[in-house]
Amino acid sequence: MLRGTHSSMRFLPRACLLLWLALGTPSLLSAAVYQVDSARSKVEILVIRGGLLGFLSHDHEIISRKLTGTIDCSPSSLSSLAAEVSLPASSLTVVDPEVPPEERREVQSTMRGEQVLDVARYPEIHFTSTGTTPARDPAHVLVAGELSLHGIVKKIVFPVRLIPSSGAIRVAGTAKVRQSDFGIQPIRIAGGTMRIKDLVEIHFTVVAR
Repeated sequence: MLRGTHSSMRFLPRACLLLWLALGTPSLLSAAVYQVDSARSKVEILVIRGGLLGFLSHDHEIISRKLTGTIDCSPSSLSSLAAEVSLPASSLTVVDPEVPPEERREVQSTMRGEQVLDVARYPEIHFTSTGTTPARDPAHVLVAGELSLHGIVKKIVFPVRLIPSSGAIRVAGTAKVRQSDFGIQPIRIAGGTMRIKDLVEIHFTVVAR
């Protein structure tokens, strides 16, 4: 009788651990890998004009809806967020509504050419997260990761907001990067009196299922 009791006691810790995992950590059970929904996701890049004559022209808005990848997270815990996403560099399209079509085509051609993105040599823009930390706003989290652009990989940190819904999540945020950090020299025209600023803003909304 004592021997049977002792044998049963040996399995109690394991049974308690399994019960704790099942009942005590629901955020782990709800964690999942979500696939990016390209049709509902968007990356917007705002390129700002500068220089002495920058006020004579328009800033440029560039968009891609070809984002692919995965987001691994628990909807109940922002700190568990992990992501790996990419987009074809050639999918970035100039969409400025106030700029004449011929100027949009010129800007887009320059952007995709050797002088800027050089999409023939560097066809993909890729981001892999490496960790998260709390942000001042409890609705946001700071995501750290590595951005691969123009053949160069740099570490960046930016805030995101996670909005869970039934069977899907929505991640939105803004990252700021300097073109020169990735070996891209901002374009200068009119003898340097009109140029593109080095710092660009990347606004994104990613829906994943």
